[in-house]
Amino acid sequence: MRQSDICAIIDLNVPSEALEPLTQYRPIGTLPFAGRYRLIDFPLSDIANAGIRDVGMYMPASSRSVQDHVRSGSTWNLDTITGGIFTFPYVATKNYNNPLNRQRYYDDYLTFLKKSNTRFTVIISARNIENINLQEVLQFHLEGNAPITTLYKRQLASGTTPDEDALKISAAGEVSNIVTAGDLTPDAKTHTLPMAMGVYMLRTSLLIEMVQNASEQEDFIRLPKILEEAVSVYNANAYEYTGFYANINSIKRYFDANMAMLEEANYQALLYSQRHIFTKNKNEVPTFFSDASEVNNSLLGTGGWIEGKVNESVIFRRSRIAKGAEIDHSVLMQGCKVGENTKLRYVILDKGVVVGPNLTLEGTPEEPLVYSKNAIVETDAKTEEGRVELQ
Repeated sequence: MRQSDICAIIDLNVPSEALEPLTQYRPIGTLPFAGRYRLIDFPLSDIANAGIRDVGMYMPASSRSVQDHVRSGSTWNLDTITGGIFTFPYVATKNYNNPLNRQRYYDDYLTFLKKSNTRFTVIISARNIENINLQEVLQFHLEGNAPITTLYKRQLASGTTPDEDALKISAAGEVSNIVTAGDLTPDAKTHTLPMAMGVYMLRTSLLIEMVQNASEQEDFIRLPKILEEAVSVYNANAYEYTGFYANINSIKRYFDANMAMLEEANYQALLYSQRHIFTKNKNEVPTFFSDASEVNNSLLGTGGWIEGKVNESVIFRRSRIAKGAEIDHSVLMQGCKVGENTKLRYVILDKGVVVGPNLTLEGTPEEPLVYSKNAIVETDAKTEEGRVELQ
């Protein structure tokens, strides 16, 4: 693949309400994952592994964490003399009854696409955890009959919700429409549904034409809807992705995806296949384990201090687990501190949470307890400030 063949668009403006309070101070794209990564590492790594050098990144309302993590893009070899990462300011919730705001929305996309001077464009969701071979997707697209290709992952119907996007695929392998999972009948043998991944491949010239046409319409329409309508208009090619995949659209999905990394097959397939996942490196000392510590099947970042027990959990950088503490099936983000003799089970602690001694905090696999960023937890009562009860 020549560098001039393809450009990429990452839109970080995706609904995040179902993930609060984890998304109260950050977009979904910078949610921490698997002890050291961020969700945005996955689309950026897909792009880097495919040799793409032109990336349009459309920023969310809270963009500081994105800028801090991505910076020049050097981690993904995107700090090049020509091309690189082009960021566009947040405009998603402006008043689009104002013609100037509407035109600005479309102009941001048109400016990037025209300047990229590429033949094809890939649009990748910022909420996916996956490892896509975009070179293979491009080859599939070139061999297909339709001018647009969309990706899907077959998932058990029992693990989906009725309102999630799925693909209606014909016997010829073409997508006739994007519908909700509740509108489809699961495969009789595998009990799966073809779930839409929000990833599209198409000619750049066609995308420019589609955006320009949308800008001339009376009703405002965002890029995701433009692409969904194009799928039904052109009967898109359907590319089946078969690797590890998680669509992070809820607290439970986020929790389950982290727990899935404790299975060696998932961890290796996603993070250490022929296409590596890259993230910003931090030079820190290894985590310290005292003689009294016990750690079983867990992921732990660097710079930590472990004196208690950790079982089936994901512990991020610089976290401290005091003597006698027990962490079980939980996710602790960067810089968390857990006091002596405290027990956590099915809990998510956001960055910098401090949990006092002699507490018992326990959620369930279906509804893990979530504590917001920098909360100080001094009681296990349900009314404790900083705790979020998931209904």
